[in-house]
Amino acid sequence: MSLPETTPKFTIHGYGSDEILALNDLKLKCKDTIYKGVHILEEAEATGTQHLKTEDICVEIDKLPKYICKYISTVALVPFPCPYEEDGDPILADAKWLKMQVTIYAIPQDRIVLKDALAHHHTLAHEAGHIIDREIMQTKRQSSNYLSYTPRWVKAMCEDGRIKRTGLNMSTYLVSQYAEKRQSIGEDFADSVKYFSFQEGRVFLKDNFPNRYKILEEFLEPKTQ
Repeated sequence: MSLPETTPKFTIHGYGSDEILALNDLKLKCKDTIYKGVHILEEAEATGTQHLKTEDICVEIDKLPKYICKYISTVALVPFPCPYEEDGDPILADAKWLKMQVTIYAIPQDRIVLKDALAHHHTLAHEAGHIIDREIMQTKRQSSNYLSYTPRWVKAMCEDGRIKRTGLNMSTYLVSQYAEKRQSIGEDFADSVKYFSFQEGRVFLKDNFPNRYKILEEFLEPKTQ
């Protein structure tokens, strides 16, 4: 895996829940590294519970196109597990749209395993998708809180559901098996953004879910006049 494009410097600050929403009532002293406009927060005095490092996040940020990366203000590497689980499985990350923040939780697995999970699942792009889902509607002062819950997105889902898939064992209605498992329109949107974030995914999305693709293209890559 390649190293970050540059070697970023950091400052050290104390943080509470006003800055890192997942902290609740905790206080945490963190190294704050600004990389490509994103604040990456990592424990200044590591306790050993969070195995991922700032440089691991830098590698993933390098993969994000600017039109998605700009929706992430902060990535917080916290030293505790997510307080909730999915079917008994620990959660690696979630998004706090209020501060355009992605939280990476501590999971008791080797660093290499966690780095592979970040890369394989395109975790930052997926979590950015949740932020984008809300932020687009706030920016445009729309009545709906989330783009995924607008009639336009739901109509795109229905129209895409009539298209024959290019691969076997693919979901017929929601965009991914994960979204199908969660039965979540929000996860459908986030995974659509995930696919839109890298070349092979874009081809997959355009071929199999073209109506979703058109909406994301309009909002994330608007054509200049």
